[in-house]
Amino acid sequence: MSNQKHRLINQAILAIVTTFGLFSASVANAASLNVLWYGHTAYNAKISNLAPLAPTFDPEGDGSLDWNLTIWNPQDPTPNFSDYDVLAIGTGGGDTTTIFNNKEAIAAARGNRTFLSGQDADRHYSSRPGPRPDGPLGFLVNAINWAGSGEGMGIVALVGQNWWLNDRSFLKDELEGYVSYFAEQNVVIPAESSDFPVNEGLTTAGLSNWNTSAHTGFDKNIPGYLSINDAGSRPGYAVTIVSASEADGGTLGSETEKVPEPSTMAMLGMTAIALFGYKRQRRS
Repeated sequence: MSNQKHRLINQAILAIVTTFGLFSASVANAASLNVLWYGHTAYNAKISNLAPLAPTFDPEGDGSLDWNLTIWNPQDPTPNFSDYDVLAIGTGGGDTTTIFNNKEAIAAARGNRTFLSGQDADRHYSSRPGPRPDGPLGFLVNAINWAGSGEGMGIVALVGQNWWLNDRSFLKDELEGYVSYFAEQNVVIPAESSDFPVNEGLTTAGLSNWNTSAHTGFDKNIPGYLSINDAGSRPGYAVTIVSASEADGGTLGSETEKVPEPSTMAMLGMTAIALFGYKRQRRS
């Protein structure tokens, strides 16, 4: 075979490999989450303003996610929970009766990641300290992205004094006996969770001094959960806990969103193999 043909085949193989890499990267970068946020009229504008900022938060340069945001108001029809990657229930002060009425449906769709916090970052996002990346903005984006990147519908619930322990709450059985209500100004990221993706871009200083940074705490011995943010003035208590088995999990969507379709992978792979085989045959 002539040197020119060798070069052409080598270039073709390189082009296929490069195209495959770029295609994989584009799929990963285009990932998005279907976010269902329980709200009410006076609260919805804040969350709607937050959603476009989500893909801009990428402190480590490893990628971000777009949010396909749906606001679910108490008077709205019940959504199909299986259509969503994450359900967020914030501290907007809305009527949680609708949450209680959908206890079984939420539990059925619920996945393997739950994020619970006594920090009302959704309120502080629009007040003090405001939408700081190392603060309420980063906290909220990480919470949603982490919870939505597992299997099934993730849960994010913030400062739930009014409903977490209600008899009709889907969280009562796992939280009862482990929740305390107190004001905490100093939030500490434990060393063991400081490198977790759910804490990406956040610091102890950035989560503290919010003019009451947290309103609820959790006994750190709670089964099935791990503290990612501790109560600085109360040893043995956390202000944010997450599902222990998934605590160090990623925040860039489920793995299936980052992999090209099998048919595309097969086509590119077979083409490369065929060209490589043809090249070897011509050499022999």
